[in-house]
Amino acid sequence: MDCGTFQGAQVCSPLHALANLSVAALGALVVAGSLLLRPAFPGGRRRDAAVGLLVVAGLASVVNAFTPEDVTWIGDLVTALVAFLGANFGLVQIGRAMPTGVRWGGLRFFSQCLGILGVGALTLDGFGLGTVIGTGTVEWLIVAPILIWTPTTGIYLILETRSAQRKGVLPSSK
Repeated sequence: MDCGTFQGAQVCSPLHALANLSVAALGALVVAGSLLLRPAFPGGRRRDAAVGLLVVAGLASVVNAFTPEDVTWIGDLVTALVAFLGANFGLVQIGRAMPTGVRWGGLRFFSQCLGILGVGALTLDGFGLGTVIGTGTVEWLIVAPILIWTPTTGIYLILETRSAQRKGVLPSSK
């Protein structure tokens, strides 16, 4: 990324390398987390589709880190679109893949709502309506669902696993 005028605006971030590194790290963590999460859900096409979408989203994020908008506008647009669509549709599908019942009900609903929020924000932005709520806000709403869902789900699964181990349902890792 270079400093200067881009699409009519003065842009310059002395930390652009750190920003790109964080996007690549996010993508790598989404890929790893999705593959590690896969066995937590019942098998089937829905689970495989959800995990596949999340893996593709993570890989697209990694590639996006190396396609700066001012160098390759189309490359940045395509990789960002694949990352955001894959992540948000992946959240909807992973919510649908979760087992039904009280134990997973809240997380199912949470996952699907976050995915729908991200897809809605991406749609607003795609139609040029993101400026209604603010460009920075709509961009945040596109990426925030995966950033919120990932640690929340990880913590939930850790707590559920520990609870099951205390009850003797799962063997202890000790």
